[in-house]
Amino acid sequence: MNWNQASGESFARRAMMFFGAFALVATTGCRGSAPDDVFDREETTEAIVFLKTPAEETLNRTWASSNLYILSPISPDGVLRALTDYEGASVSDPIVNFDGDKVMFSMRPPGASLRNIFEIGVDGSGLTQITSGGGHDFDPLYLPDGRIVFTSSRSGEMDEYNHSPAERLYCANGDGSNVERMSFNQSDDFDPVLLASGRIAYTRWEHFGMFNRFPLFASNPDGTGIFHFYGPHSRNFFHSQLMPDGRLIAIASTMVNEDAGPIAVLKLEAGPADPATGPADSHWDVLNPNVNTGGAPWPYGAFKYPFPLGDNLYVASYTLPSGSEADVDYGLYTFRLHEEQTGDPDNPVQIGIQDLTFLYNDPDMNEYDAQRIAPRDKPPVIPRSVDDNVDWGIFTAQDVFNRGSNDGQERPLKNATGIDAVDRIAVIAARPTMSGEPNDFSANEFEKRALIGFAPVQSDGSFSIRVPADTPITFATLDQLDRGFVVKRTWLAVRPGEHFAACTGCHEDRGGIDGVVTNPDPMALQLPPTDLNIPSDQFRIINYINDIEPIIASSCRSCHVSTPNPDYDPLDPLSEPLIAPGDLDLSPDLVEAGEMMQEFPLSYVNLSGESEEMETNVVSPAFPRRSILIDWLMAAGSQDGLARHPEGPDALTDEQIETINLWVLLGAQYR
Repeated sequence: MNWNQASGESFARRAMMFFGAFALVATTGCRGSAPDDVFDREETTEAIVFLKTPAEETLNRTWASSNLYILSPISPDGVLRALTDYEGASVSDPIVNFDGDKVMFSMRPPGASLRNIFEIGVDGSGLTQITSGGGHDFDPLYLPDGRIVFTSSRSGEMDEYNHSPAERLYCANGDGSNVERMSFNQSDDFDPVLLASGRIAYTRWEHFGMFNRFPLFASNPDGTGIFHFYGPHSRNFFHSQLMPDGRLIAIASTMVNEDAGPIAVLKLEAGPADPATGPADSHWDVLNPNVNTGGAPWPYGAFKYPFPLGDNLYVASYTLPSGSEADVDYGLYTFRLHEEQTGDPDNPVQIGIQDLTFLYNDPDMNEYDAQRIAPRDKPPVIPRSVDDNVDWGIFTAQDVFNRGSNDGQERPLKNATGIDAVDRIAVIAARPTMSGEPNDFSANEFEKRALIGFAPVQSDGSFSIRVPADTPITFATLDQLDRGFVVKRTWLAVRPGEHFAACTGCHEDRGGIDGVVTNPDPMALQLPPTDLNIPSDQFRIINYINDIEPIIASSCRSCHVSTPNPDYDPLDPLSEPLIAPGDLDLSPDLVEAGEMMQEFPLSYVNLSGESEEMETNVVSPAFPRRSILIDWLMAAGSQDGLARHPEGPDALTDEQIETINLWVLLGAQYR
């Protein structure tokens, strides 16, 4: 079928009429400076391959019928042909090999239950299944040494937000053999892209309690060196692609489950923007500032999947203005980048879009993920460095005092004495929820965690820990009362035999991509790492059912129950008929609570920090130092100078207080 059918021509006319107005308001964005070769030209490609589906997909995922098509040449007059033509198949994620003669993609074949990775020649010959296994495989990526990377749900782990099958990064030989897991996040890792260095960048779903974002992470192809690569707390970036100048072009969004929005150029040379150290345009340029980042309605339309075609030409999926997701119709458009040199520091160089031009649309389908079909250079090969003979890795942080102060957490004071001194950390492991397991483990936003142990922090702020390899870990700095108050809200992992020592601080202000080094010769590197490499069955699990409820039942519940309020006024909507001491009812009665509306004891709900709408949450999960409950139990913080509560025969032992303190640190879990 050729695009030049009557409906296609009608769509094209509407698009060009709209863009006559759109170009005046949405084609430029501000930025700082750019390398002189930001607009280096390269040969224009001959053809593109892209996905057609009647569904509106989110985060690369559509289960609807779909196929791949090739448009050649890249022109509204180009000839369209089907590369795959399967009735009932679900196809996605095309990627062209380095020679430009094959396409790898994800597909659930007709009648099949699982998606796997397939490869086909651009002439339609040689269809080959590459992967197989017990999960869905997505996002294939060619590596320069002949291996491939892909994402997969084959681990059977469920993500930390909506408890659906979570995808991790995997590596395999080009024929699908020797599959090896690379990433150990607790929510999805997806959209891998090969950088000029040979490393892999990808979008990572980070869900840590109320913390919910999609930054870019990066690693070596064997999974070593995983660390945050780009992205602040307030902005998510999807569908990143490498530009000719080494930067990334991506879609900006402020939504958790929405990967459409304006196009942005990410200035990697300005640092990872975590945190952003200046105006947004010092770290990234939004090229379509009128396109909103918060989801439908789309008064100026929305973009997905920008991709460089060469000769300063780009292609993206774009939908015209729509009032809801049901109204979108993504077609393919090309555009070029332009910059205006002003030379005035107060009016920096501007970069934006010009020549936004309709390319192709089937009005009954959405067109996504266009990729150029052309040979391309291979980046350098990064050899595999995993040591399969050991089961541990080492993580070293240079300076826990080197951190920003704009992420809502405290800033530890170096050389502090007394309560604010930091001399050790708690090391915490994730406990992934597996498919089929009940999800009544928490009434708050935190998932299951366990305590691995503690490690000393040297006087210069450094620490080094030997931990189980391929295990998601995080850590928290502790004050002199062992109250956690700065938490690493990211899951980290080291591969077998890896020594990761590139962490220059704990969420430090990073002015460059490598971070600001405040402690180049950390004391911890001169000492043996603290050995926390213990089996997972030795991790300490502290939950409400087994550890906290017995304490509540023996020492707290006799007092903290609701009784009739003698001052109750039925005409006053704010008046409560029942009251409990401190407004803290620790009754064992079951109530529905949490994201999944499971049944929990009221005592647990009132102690877990479940509801953001409660006037007073006595617990701030993961942050004992912020928790009023811990203040009362320890006579610290807001209760400093008073007696520990409760007193008398119900007084808690030091061991019981420590248990409750660690329970809060681990996220106040139910089971």
